[in-house]
Amino acid sequence: MKIFKKTSLIIISTTLILTSTVFAKSFRDTRGHWAESSIDFITDKGIMSGYNDNTFKPNDNMTRVEFYAAVNNLIGYDKTYTVTFSDVSTSDWYYGDVAKGIKAGYIVPTTGKLNPEREITREEVAEILGYVYSLQQRVSATNEFGDRGKIAESARGYVGALVEAGILRGYSDGNFYPTRSIRRSEVATLFRSMISNYNYPQKKAINNSKIKFGSRDLYE
Repeated sequence: MKIFKKTSLIIISTTLILTSTVFAKSFRDTRGHWAESSIDFITDKGIMSGYNDNTFKPNDNMTRVEFYAAVNNLIGYDKTYTVTFSDVSTSDWYYGDVAKGIKAGYIVPTTGKLNPEREITREEVAEILGYVYSLQQRVSATNEFGDRGKIAESARGYVGALVEAGILRGYSDGNFYPTRSIRRSEVATLFRSMISNYNYPQKKAINNSKIKFGSRDLYE
């Protein structure tokens, strides 16, 4: 009887270990993709997700609000600020993510349009990640790019910080192309690199009295 009980406990324990193991989500359109491992890593962490048809759409460009949602998942932002953008409604799925971004400080509130479904650019991504990770800005690191003058002043130091860290790079023609869109697979790889290099950033929350509004055309 004692042997039976001991054996049963071993079986039950083994079953619990097997059933509690979490496996990375496998998408039907990422097998063999160059970013497959990064996509598996990021979706397993719950930072990004796929679609109902079991696809990740790795080659699709990412929108602003999709990126905001991923940043919020990465850090676990939960505090919000009232959204005043004229094209963001409380009924939109991303209203909460925009509200969190404003409170965290990586979205500047305005009374104009956010253009939430517009594809996010390389410089926007660099500026947001640099801000939430509190990176030391490295403007001089952008001097290698022929189009460095086209990088927004607010983003240039963060672009340089990520370039210097080897996380972002330019193109073979010597340009950075700051206003180019960025693909979902590239974002997954970028997030994985940030976690590998800097771990997870600490939460930020700005006092409401210190939240400053930007010009109406800031996100045009």
